[in-house]
Amino acid sequence: MPATTLDPYTTLGIPASASREEAARAHRRLAKAFHPDVNPGPAAADRMRRINEAWRILSDPVRRSRYDADRSGAPWAGNGARTTTATWASWPESRRPSSPRTRRPPRPDPVDPSFGDRPAVFVTVWVVLTALFFIGTWLGSLTP
Repeated sequence: MPATTLDPYTTLGIPASASREEAARAHRRLAKAFHPDVNPGPAAADRMRRINEAWRILSDPVRRSRYDADRSGAPWAGNGARTTTATWASWPESRRPSSPRTRRPPRPDPVDPSFGDRPAVFVTVWVVLTALFFIGTWLGSLTP
């Protein structure tokens, strides 16, 4: 959907001072009236997209406060993304993740060729040393 200027308050037909519940009621009312399944027509799908986008903006307190702050002239993209890049610092404290997301290092594959024959060599050395220990213990028990 191309970037367009969208006023969610006008789209839902509610004042800017409307509560979230009032916005939800307006969204449900318009969705029942303009849903493409109920109201077939070429413009119905586009109208429903605008209604859903307006609800998406007004239902989330962070998006709504950003929209209200930018309402004086900053354009709002049709897909709900702001035209400027938001940073973590601009997020309210309650919405920030508790820790930055980091990727775990990949687990080594048991048949990773970078290991070469090290596991096999280790097992072979262990078996030989264990055998020598038991042979030495057995030979020591034979002498009077």
